[in-house]
Amino acid sequence: MFFNTYFYKPNYTPVQILTRSWLMLFSLCLLCAQLAQAQATTASINGTARSDKDEALSGATVAAIHLPTGLRRSTSSTSTGSFTMADLLVGGPYTLQVVQPGYRTLLVTNVFLAAGKEAQFSFSLNTEIVAVGTRRADRTALESAVPVDVIDMRTLAATAPQTDMTQLLNYVVPSFNSTRQTSAGGSDHVDPANLRGLGTDQMLVLVNGKRRHTTALINLLGNRGVGNVGTDLNTIAANSVDRVEILRDGAAAQYGSDAIAGVMNINLKSDNKGGNVLVGTGVTTQGDGLTTLASLNKGFKLGQKGFFNLTLDADHRGSTTRDYSRDVFSRPVFSSDQAQENAALAANGKAYKDFEQRNGDARIDNYRGIFNASVAATDKVKLYAFGGYNYRRGNSVAPWVLPATQSLDIIESIFPLGYQPNINTRIHDASGAVGTVISLGPWSLDVSHVLGHNRMRYNVDNTVNASIGVKSPTSFDAGGFRFTQNVTNATISRLFPKVLAGTNVAFGAEYRNDHYQIEEGEQNAWGEFDEGRIGAGAGSQGFLGFAPASAVIGSRSNVGGFFDLEADITKKWSVSTALRFENYSDFGSALIYKVTSRYQMLKPLAVRAAFNTGFRAPSLQQVLYRQLTLESSASGVRYSGIFNNQDEVTRAAGIPALGPEKSRSFSAGLVLTPLPSLSFTADAYRIDINDRIILSGLFGPGINANLDAALFRYSIDRAQFFTNSVDTRTTGLDLIANYQHELGRGSFTASAAANFNRTTIQALNVPANFQTLQSDDNPNTNYVDPRQLSLIETGSPKSKLLLSLGYELGKLNVLVRNTYFGQVSYFDTNTDAANDFGSYYLQFNPRTVTDLMVGYKPLKSLGLTAGVNNLFNVFPNTVSEAARNGRPPGGFASVEVFNAYYQARFGKPSNLPEGRDIFPYNPVQMGFNGTFVYLKAAYTLGL
Repeated sequence: MFFNTYFYKPNYTPVQILTRSWLMLFSLCLLCAQLAQAQATTASINGTARSDKDEALSGATVAAIHLPTGLRRSTSSTSTGSFTMADLLVGGPYTLQVVQPGYRTLLVTNVFLAAGKEAQFSFSLNTEIVAVGTRRADRTALESAVPVDVIDMRTLAATAPQTDMTQLLNYVVPSFNSTRQTSAGGSDHVDPANLRGLGTDQMLVLVNGKRRHTTALINLLGNRGVGNVGTDLNTIAANSVDRVEILRDGAAAQYGSDAIAGVMNINLKSDNKGGNVLVGTGVTTQGDGLTTLASLNKGFKLGQKGFFNLTLDADHRGSTTRDYSRDVFSRPVFSSDQAQENAALAANGKAYKDFEQRNGDARIDNYRGIFNASVAATDKVKLYAFGGYNYRRGNSVAPWVLPATQSLDIIESIFPLGYQPNINTRIHDASGAVGTVISLGPWSLDVSHVLGHNRMRYNVDNTVNASIGVKSPTSFDAGGFRFTQNVTNATISRLFPKVLAGTNVAFGAEYRNDHYQIEEGEQNAWGEFDEGRIGAGAGSQGFLGFAPASAVIGSRSNVGGFFDLEADITKKWSVSTALRFENYSDFGSALIYKVTSRYQMLKPLAVRAAFNTGFRAPSLQQVLYRQLTLESSASGVRYSGIFNNQDEVTRAAGIPALGPEKSRSFSAGLVLTPLPSLSFTADAYRIDINDRIILSGLFGPGINANLDAALFRYSIDRAQFFTNSVDTRTTGLDLIANYQHELGRGSFTASAAANFNRTTIQALNVPANFQTLQSDDNPNTNYVDPRQLSLIETGSPKSKLLLSLGYELGKLNVLVRNTYFGQVSYFDTNTDAANDFGSYYLQFNPRTVTDLMVGYKPLKSLGLTAGVNNLFNVFPNTVSEAARNGRPPGGFASVEVFNAYYQARFGKPSNLPEGRDIFPYNPVQMGFNGTFVYLKAAYTLGL
């Protein structure tokens, strides 16, 4: 029938029939050729996946992504580590990805497959070695006896909305918290951060395993880290970092002072080729807070196996303002009488918008350079060096100086309608480390020296020194401070593979020297002159300069020795112990220890526990800091402010010299890996800290005879001191789960993490001279300020939960992450002289922030990410809302009852909480900028 249909028609001529016959034959031949070629248009891959110890990896996920089409094929390795993928498209390029929990993900790019041929691969995966919490060179995060988070900064820096290290980590580590401060002096320019709800100075920071210096700044304002000195993580470019390891356990016995809450180790990139160019920009949906980033990372080869890795970057962050308003009973412009206020505004042709208070993020510009290098001098000697420099310019503001409340401080010929002082900072931060690792047979000797320096100076403009009068300048060099640290360390270690199931021994010594200096500002920034109006304020308004009486120079040193032993009793059971002794030149010595154990009960289940004692030496800044404020009075110039441990006022008042904080902590947890694609850890902990250092209340005459005599002798009105006054207990629970699974033609990932913590005050250590103050009914004169106690107990979120869901399909990937910030509460400040009831207890209810990130790779070397931080524009409670959530001062039943009483007593409504109109939000939880949209592009060099 086919023949008749195709060839035979009554009207076909013989020529037509012959032609059609040849066409049919040619078609059949072509079809056969195509069928034959189809037999060879697919390709296959097979190979093995093994560890760097040459052990077969069972269940490893091997994926092949065909970049032109985005098609993804995957398989899992067998118990022998072998795998096979057939029927793959010919050509390429392909990217091969090998993933196994506990090992670093392996990527092989630019793979091409030939038709009918089988490509052979032998993959060797490096274990996800952690350098923190252990001195063994072969421990993975899941094998650790204490919990360690490992954060891949290569991916995070290139795709996440944030650019600063503190903000990047705030959204991926539940036990880590950092919130940008506002109208908090220097703290606006250096983001404080903490771990497990403890102090910013109770987390030790390492870079490449070496101690990082702290900032020169001591936080005195704001609501995070008050009285503490932390490490400025934002001096390190995120694009220079390979990964961040966060040890969530006390480790002072291993690393020395400060490691009470835990240790953060920042590992710099060590590539000897390639690199990337990273650019990004973003802005809030209200049009402010513009952020830009430009960063270059490049690796260079040194010798056969050495490297020199360099990162240069610059970023800008614009200032923000939210929901500004003015209330005549809080911060009026001309008068607290509404009619007079309206008349004065109209007469001057002004409205409240002309006196807008900047109340959000400070403006910041960063310029950074970071390097990391290593080279083999001989077969047994390796040299290494790393370091960097950060220059930062910051601009924040103080509250407006307005005629309504400070008319004596306004010079009509300069600022006839008031002024908003600008607080500008210049921060120089530099560090450098050099060292060598020498192989001494089976022993290894690591000798290093690290130098760190941080300097911060203030320049105040758009303001006056009213006591100078009409000749007052409007810009002032207000002085600043600097901190320098030198650390020399020597560590000897050896692994004895045949002692038990493997035993590592390490011991060594360390010498550290700290130097701190407060630099005085120019006289116009702090001086009191008689050229202005009577009673005019002295010094630059908005930020008083450091006077010669505040200037100080001091240093201290300490020497320590340590011994560290880690032993695998069996292949399933490991134990470790660490012992450390340190002696400080200014307060004495400390002897501390730590013990840990981990037992592999079943193949998918291990349990672990640790107990340690620890200490935190008072920072040199806390020991030496003083800032004296000049106050003019009828009897002449007098002082008030913070007095350090060396001042005669402090000794006369009976304030004990600062000593170390002492801690005891234990943790217990489990590690569960029921599937190669699923891991789960749970760790409970308790941390007891005695003699925590806080800033005392502000005391005037009438407290005790000794203090009265000292105040009178040195013409001082009020004094404040650093003191070891609080014992605390922190309990908590960390939960972390990670899951990855092939879904459809793509890969699905999910991670969930949570931290729950609670800190309670166990005891107050009040000197005998001040006992009556702590027990009286006046909260404004307590020896231990209730606000500081509340910041310690409830100033960090009670809980923090993270849930991230991601899907990758070829060139496209999508990530949604949710961050739940728990409740925060603390006492508000109280600067109203008429209010002797105390402060509002503010309660900020929990909030959840949702981020969306969409990535696309148009080229194998180019990745683009567009996304939104805080997709649903979530804000924390306003201060007024927090006051209603909490409780009013003085034990009143409600806000309404307190306000009615205040109105009856003073004839006006209460203007508490402090600054609720011009500062409607406090910097708690996730900040208050709202929705932020951004774009990032990362171009990989060398592909």
